[in-house]
Amino acid sequence: MKEVAISIHATEDFSLDILEEIQGYDYFHVDIMDGKFVDSRKNNLDIFKLLRTYNNIPIIGHFMVMDPLSYFKKVLDNIDVFTFHIEVNDQSLLYIKKIKKFNKKVGIAINPDTEVNKIVPYIDLVDLVLIMGVHPGYSGQKFIPETAHKVDELIPYKEDFNFKIEVDGGVNLINAKMLNCDILSSASTIFKAENPSEVIKILKES
Repeated sequence: MKEVAISIHATEDFSLDILEEIQGYDYFHVDIMDGKFVDSRKNNLDIFKLLRTYNNIPIIGHFMVMDPLSYFKKVLDNIDVFTFHIEVNDQSLLYIKKIKKFNKKVGIAINPDTEVNKIVPYIDLVDLVLIMGVHPGYSGQKFIPETAHKVDELIPYKEDFNFKIEVDGGVNLINAKMLNCDILSSASTIFKAENPSEVIKILKES
């Protein structure tokens, strides 16, 4: 059975009220954007503390930013998995070592235009590989079908290395069935549903 992450944009007007009566999810997936790596700017870091005090659900921070480490220091106490993008620069190994030093899990993310082989050198060091199903920055985009092929490319590596595959962006009840990943991250499909908890259940069984 797959796991489900509720995807949340770190906006200034975020309220815990949107989570009321939603059940069955396994993670919070928080999107942070600096307005540089992506055009959008959503960097309300207080959201991590809010979620940490709300319940004990693990928090995946997805940092679409140009300077990941400057953010890591600010959320260190309220995050479980810190995920940065391979496309930022050539300092991925440094980022991984710094994050691991604080006994935090580390994730590495790739955009739709980035080939899987670019992250292979780091696959034995990370806990999570995040594959974007849309171009980062905005919720509600149409899912890119090639995402499923990227997931399948990673599957053989799971035989030798201990990491989870997460797909984020454009996930819905239809394409979830063709994604052989561990974690499905969704915002629109869950929050816009009449019965979000039932949608989460269906996603987990997809």
